[in-house]
Amino acid sequence: MNLLTDREYLGLTVPFMLSTMTQPLMGAVNTAVMGQLPDPKYIAAVSLGAILFNNLYWLFGFLRVSTTGYAAQAFGAADKRLGMLAFFKPLLLAMLISACCILFQKPILELYLAMIGAAPEVNELCRDYYYILIWGAPLVFGNYVTLGWLMGQTRVRASVFMQVSMNVLNMALSIWFVFWLHMDITGVAVATLLSQLYGGILSVVLMYYYGDFDYKALPWGELLDWREFIGMLQVNVNLMIRTACLLTVNNIIAAVGASFGTVVLAANAVLLQLKDIMSYLIDGMANGAAIFSGRAVGAKNGKLFAATIKMTFKWLVVLAAILMLGYHLGNEFFIRLFTNIEEVVAMAVTYNMFVLFYPVCAGIGMVLYGVFCGATKTAPVRNMMLMALLVFYLLQWQLVPLWGNSGLWLALLGFMLSQSIILLFYLSSLRREFA
Repeated sequence: MNLLTDREYLGLTVPFMLSTMTQPLMGAVNTAVMGQLPDPKYIAAVSLGAILFNNLYWLFGFLRVSTTGYAAQAFGAADKRLGMLAFFKPLLLAMLISACCILFQKPILELYLAMIGAAPEVNELCRDYYYILIWGAPLVFGNYVTLGWLMGQTRVRASVFMQVSMNVLNMALSIWFVFWLHMDITGVAVATLLSQLYGGILSVVLMYYYGDFDYKALPWGELLDWREFIGMLQVNVNLMIRTACLLTVNNIIAAVGASFGTVVLAANAVLLQLKDIMSYLIDGMANGAAIFSGRAVGAKNGKLFAATIKMTFKWLVVLAAILMLGYHLGNEFFIRLFTNIEEVVAMAVTYNMFVLFYPVCAGIGMVLYGVFCGATKTAPVRNMMLMALLVFYLLQWQLVPLWGNSGLWLALLGFMLSQSIILLFYLSSLRREFA
């Protein structure tokens, strides 16, 4: 396949966009459910708990991203042995990481709460949430690997079903446990843990059906040889550094927002959920770009690689325009879906313009991240994120004292825009390498 048509591109990316959007919708439902309770401490606690698990899970999100790249390259090369290694190597690493998260669960939580400095009643609710959900770590990381492998092998229906069914189950259980069983924040946590357990069971079923591995031919020598892990770890460490930078920014936003009071923290939580819905839609397009670029690299097809970049930019413009128009027309309506607390709504409306410009600032950087990851060329991603983090730190250092929460949001937009600009500079060298 030398050329990429609109139908082929959208046939892969649109399902991923719709399925990845259910992830922030899950968080959005949890936030909205808590937002219907009479005290803003509930929505603030869920927001802080969600950021904490983002710290844990996003930090190791490379398990999915790199697995997608390697599985796509194995698919492009039509190599079943590489396909097996692309699944089992990161799976072993995922179980090791999970054990560490559970072993050090208490110091992780207390360090985080001490750093954020939220109100005592918010911290106590956050503890209730955390100590239930931490036991889902092995399920989450195992699901990352399974999902990444299915995506890389272009098992679109399986990967979409896995994401959508897990998240829909989580949303339904959250509503049931909170509104019907009156379990408050504990209900949200239990609902999420049960959906993760369902996802773990589904992962086993899907890999048995789609993996079609010849376990007798599994290259255990390569799988357990530490030298074989070096290349994979180099890719993953670069992605881990990127994620650590993102989490640093998220934590600064949470800490600075908390310093402005519970109402501002709750309003930011609502706006960040709306931003995340946009972000995950764009991320779905980045997933498609990663698969096509990985397939092109595996097949050594320079024309497909060039066509992937061109097609990605074209449809990114369309997606960004749709997101901005939709948000502009219905921003207050969307905010009220999350909370009926008038002071939180009024505060969120004050800052909603910053969410409007998010697709323009973030879009290019996000889709190029997918292209680079599909090619498993992650050093530019690492360098880009370190430079963007410096930009964010300088902006928030200067702007927050001047403009408060508005300065914080401007620093976030500057952070995303700098990622887009820097990766555009790196793109030319990547084009030459795979021309």
